[in-house]
Amino acid sequence: MTMNRYIIILCAIWSLCFSAEGQQERQYSQFMYTKLAINPAFAGNLPSFSLSGLYRNQWLGIPGAPVTQLISANIPLMDQRVGLGANLIHSSIGISDMWTLSGMYAYRLPVGEGFISGGMEGSLRYYGVNYNDGRLIADQDLSIDNAVVKENVSKYVPNVGLGIYYSDPNFYIGLSAPRLISSKIDFKDNLLVSREVIHLYAMAGYSIPLRDEVFLTPQVLVKYAKNAPISADANIMVDFATKFNAGVSYRSGNINNPIGESIDLLLGFKIMPPVFLGLAYDIPFGELGRYNKGSLELMLRYMVPADDKSDVQNPRFF
Repeated sequence: MTMNRYIIILCAIWSLCFSAEGQQERQYSQFMYTKLAINPAFAGNLPSFSLSGLYRNQWLGIPGAPVTQLISANIPLMDQRVGLGANLIHSSIGISDMWTLSGMYAYRLPVGEGFISGGMEGSLRYYGVNYNDGRLIADQDLSIDNAVVKENVSKYVPNVGLGIYYSDPNFYIGLSAPRLISSKIDFKDNLLVSREVIHLYAMAGYSIPLRDEVFLTPQVLVKYAKNAPISADANIMVDFATKFNAGVSYRSGNINNPIGESIDLLLGFKIMPPVFLGLAYDIPFGELGRYNKGSLELMLRYMVPADDKSDVQNPRFF
């Protein structure tokens, strides 16, 4: 690939992720295991304390493409009536970095065989751009071009979010808006070009028993942001004895390709009873797919073993 094409692709990535309005939040193919990054009401919905880590490398083979790391902690308290959670998320695209630290509180009420919970979230986000990055290349000395920004720039942005979530042993549904403040994210105070936009999420999943200890689980996540196409991730997975699962996912929302954005292969298994490993590989559609080798996502979760009563409330992976 020529240098000109690299530059064009990096500019396209930049415009997609820092446009004035549109999809700004990071996406996860394994959204069923990263619900706390989407819905604060999920805090406390796992049967015991859990600690998760996720790594996503999007568009393998393209220099400067999005890379995301996530660390998440989730704990139920007071007989699962209260949930607390925390996320630390880092994402890099080209010469830009974004860090988000967030805390969640949820209060849960028993309804039928499950719980309904309302949650709130507070977060602090850092945006930074390194104009001294060695990957930047020009035909002439950048120091003599007055149109080029030479210093590094950064900004801190607070935000709040809300969500509602219901789950029982076989079903879940949730609605959320994790960032409700439309904060200005320009690096210069005299500019008003870019703002954070409100993102709305709806998710649902249902486990259908096929035979003893084998379940078929369809799940969907719908994402909406102003001036961006509605995007949906829909998957179907087969769960074998809560020890191993496999499935396939479809992602829509590519305005340049009516077929959609990608098809994703999903695999998960328990390395040992408290440790679960999830893998996802995205196969992209459209023109961009010609220039990359897909996207890779790895997720590792440790859950403190729970007593039998708590484990019955959420026996499967979601």
